[in-house]
Amino acid sequence: MAAMAAQTGPVRVVVTGLGVLTPIGTTVAGFWDAAVRGVVGTGPLTRPDAADFPAALAGEVAGFDAPRAGGRRSLALAGAAADAAAADAGISRWAGDPYRAGVCLGTLLGSRAGLEPAVTGFHRGDGTGQAPGPGPAPDLTDAVARRLGFRGPGLAVATACASGNSALAHAADTIRAGRADVMIAGGVDELSSGIMMMFSSLRSLAPDFLRPFDRDRAGLIVSEGAAALVLESYEHARRRGAHVHAELAGWASASDAHHMTAPHPQGSGARRSMLRALKSAGISPDRVDHVSAHGTGTPSNDRVEAQALRDVFGPRTPAVTSLKGALGHTQGAASAIEAVACVLALRDGVVPPTANLVDLDPECDVDVVRGQARETPVRVAVNNAFGFGGNTACTVFTRMSTAGSAR
Repeated sequence: MAAMAAQTGPVRVVVTGLGVLTPIGTTVAGFWDAAVRGVVGTGPLTRPDAADFPAALAGEVAGFDAPRAGGRRSLALAGAAADAAAADAGISRWAGDPYRAGVCLGTLLGSRAGLEPAVTGFHRGDGTGQAPGPGPAPDLTDAVARRLGFRGPGLAVATACASGNSALAHAADTIRAGRADVMIAGGVDELSSGIMMMFSSLRSLAPDFLRPFDRDRAGLIVSEGAAALVLESYEHARRRGAHVHAELAGWASASDAHHMTAPHPQGSGARRSMLRALKSAGISPDRVDHVSAHGTGTPSNDRVEAQALRDVFGPRTPAVTSLKGALGHTQGAASAIEAVACVLALRDGVVPPTANLVDLDPECDVDVVRGQARETPVRVAVNNAFGFGGNTACTVFTRMSTAGSAR
């Protein structure tokens, strides 16, 4: 395609590669097909160590045999997602300046879950485990950087369940600041008995299904997964003739500064992160076609998020969906996986349904897509992520002003 006009404003950040592993699919194509069909990937734990977890329900990445011990499962999930994204972007064999390519991953626990089998066995006294040794825990970002040959900026971001979006924002800032040309960004988390115990103590686990925005929603289901996106400056993508999936046009974060686990009752941080991200993108709320909601299925989050959506977009909101009905809550990977879905919604002009939503709560009166996918032009997509500690983060994805590639 014809080259775009020379850049005159801030550095544009584009998406050139996608990789994803989820409970409903471990390739981009498989994940997206299942999401559009409303496939549900949560259910009874079937893995051999299921008895070690305090919850009977979860979302597992099927057919992925990497064990928990020593953090190897998290490392394998992150590495597989990064490999797929790099292959999609055509950079599996990096030939550029290694110091201009970096990694930023969001996570709740990093490799902490890898310590749990040993600790569980040690306290049982059954000879199946031992106390964790003094060695360092595996470094997720370093492991990904090593396998790709990237020696530039590297960072792990932990902003609770907003970690995926926070990682994308930091990576985009790094590119815009001129510290890197290419960044692998995303999120990863595996199943953790500690996280399940935390949500159980908060009485936030659903007894059967995760039902975003439903009148009968009763909590979330903990899941695992990983997603990676290759971000690069538009000029760098153009010079190497890369295919551009979408533009990461805006990003922002805000703090509720209200409560350790509960959202601000008026959705203060959620509202401000959306408005700031849209301002960063230079896009007015009326131009947004789709919102990928945080939508955890908990009574407080969904009501507050719906209020924030009405505050930002007015009574007629864009098409809203929550993938957590299908995926469960993939923790620090959630908004990275949902970012991949936003890019695919832009590509295909389709918004996936919110799985398990049957009876929309009147207090969540927004345009939630349910029942079946909705075919509609998607030119601008907003991706929401809200976490404990008042962390909120929002990213805005758009179609490129000219389609197809950076050639």
